[in-house]
Amino acid sequence: MIKKELLDKINAQIAFEYVSAFIYKRMSIDMAVAGWDGFAHWFHEQYHEEIGHAEDMINYVISRGEQPAIFDLKFDDLKFDGVVSYFEKAYDHEREVSKRIDEIVTLAVKEKDYATENFYRKYVDEQVEEEESVSAIVTRLQLTDSKAGHMIVDKELAAR
Repeated sequence: MIKKELLDKINAQIAFEYVSAFIYKRMSIDMAVAGWDGFAHWFHEQYHEEIGHAEDMINYVISRGEQPAIFDLKFDDLKFDGVVSYFEKAYDHEREVSKRIDEIVTLAVKEKDYATENFYRKYVDEQVEEEESVSAIVTRLQLTDSKAGHMIVDKELAAR
């Protein structure tokens, strides 16, 4: 049995994973419309990854004999100014995901729910990789600071 406060945090994270997915889907659409096929592909893959995380977390809650809850998903209208700003937003978003995952692990340890702690440790590790990956893209885009340079990064991200 997962204690209520922890279950509430997990359910909030499930909802946040879906919000994340739709943020990335929106970014993918914007990039595709703008002709940045590689960036669109990268964001589309992120979309699928976030959906997978939400599903994994739902299955975990069910496996523990609990009821997952999906609330209304809410997110702000997204407005960006250029390619770099999309990836800067993605980086900020991944940092928020990391913070939320850390809070779940911290509470799981406090509650001595070692199964939940263990389940979420993989997401702690994954978030380190996610932040590093997006940060590297931001740095490369900032270094190139030209459409020609962005085209090179776009082509590279298409191979993801």
